[in-house]
Amino acid sequence: MKLKLLLASATLAAGTTVLNAADEKAFEKALLGNIMWSAFQCSTYAEMSDTLVDKSERERLHLVGLNAGRTFLEAMKAGQIPDEALEKAVPINVLQRLEGPSNEVIIDNIYAAATGQARDYIVKRKTGIWGPTEKQEAKHYYLNSNCILIR
Repeated sequence: MKLKLLLASATLAAGTTVLNAADEKAFEKALLGNIMWSAFQCSTYAEMSDTLVDKSERERLHLVGLNAGRTFLEAMKAGQIPDEALEKAVPINVLQRLEGPSNEVIIDNIYAAATGQARDYIVKRKTGIWGPTEKQEAKHYYLNSNCILIR
């Protein structure tokens, strides 16, 4: 009896581990949607703060976003990301723009939305006449968003 109970427990634990590993892999693929959005926003902050980073950093972040977006969309179309993982890991701004004739068009739409929102954070934010300049605000957002860590 104890042997059967032990065997049943071990089988259940092994099945749970495999299930959790699959869920974790799906969640990691869903996170690529978040990485794409964040990298596109950070590329805008890098561009606008030109005193902090050089042009190569903006290009690097753009390529990270582009590659993450391609991988994310391929995984989605292959059915490798369940809805639950999408809801937990992907920004609503990405989820709203997942329709289009090709992956490149979808990524372009997401890029336009992410960079537009990032610019709006900087340009439309009114801090008064003695507040920081747009370059200073962009530098602030770049640093506080941990853009340097996006790989």
